[in-house]
Amino acid sequence: MGKTLIIGVISLLAVSASWSLETGQQHGVIDARSEHFHLGSNAILKCSNKTWSEMMYTIWKLNLDGIKCQISSSNDNLNLNTCNDGKAMLNTSRGESYLQIPGFSKRDEGIYHCESVYKAGSYTSNIDVSLIAPPSVSAWLEWEGSRQVAVCLAEGGKPAASISWSEKWNSTSTTTLNLDGFNKVESRLVLPEGIATGNLTCAVIHPSWEEVHMVTPEIFIPWRLVIISVGTISFIMAILGGLYFTRKHPCRTSPKAPQSQDYVEEVEPYASYVQSVNSIYNSSADLFT
Repeated sequence: MGKTLIIGVISLLAVSASWSLETGQQHGVIDARSEHFHLGSNAILKCSNKTWSEMMYTIWKLNLDGIKCQISSSNDNLNLNTCNDGKAMLNTSRGESYLQIPGFSKRDEGIYHCESVYKAGSYTSNIDVSLIAPPSVSAWLEWEGSRQVAVCLAEGGKPAASISWSEKWNSTSTTTLNLDGFNKVESRLVLPEGIATGNLTCAVIHPSWEEVHMVTPEIFIPWRLVIISVGTISFIMAILGGLYFTRKHPCRTSPKAPQSQDYVEEVEPYASYVQSVNSIYNSSADLFT
């Protein structure tokens, strides 16, 4: 009786273990991870480390900001690619399959779902793929009313950069997501009155850099305002100069030329003719009176 019970328990454990192994092979390995790629880089994604000597097929299903497409390949050369944007499945020299994304840009961001089936099981992965871009950094000093403020700007980065100051004074930071999907981070540090700013620096940290970027604020010169002011002053001086020249040298009008003697001589015969006609008219009138 005892031996029979022991044998039954062992058999049950064996069946349970066998069932667990079969269940694990049936469902396979499920993975979720994130990948980041630099702007313009040649991005490579791997679904599994299996080679085509073991694999039966691999399917990539892409969801890129609502645009869906599919790329697949199998060991019997039944290939499919509905993306039509340069993405392609390629193989390494060892026979491992991978997805290549040439010239990675923001339009390639999204969820990449892959399914790889091989002889001993399957592998499924959801990969959140995003762009990583370093920001441009600048820093300057400016006046805000009666107080001086140091400004540190990290613009055009993805993800957003992190900014800190070498001095622990009153500072505020704002992060703005631009319409193009890139971030603008601005930190403003209020300077105590009469403080020296020679050793003041802002530190900018971003995942695309291995080291911290240190920037020293410089005095801000509003060149646009300077150019407008110089142009306005030049225009006013030109007008005043013109008025001064006009007063100093007024326009002189030339006297009227005397009437030509020929014109007078031409008029006199006509006057004599009129006088003669009038005399004849008067004489005729006397005859009838």
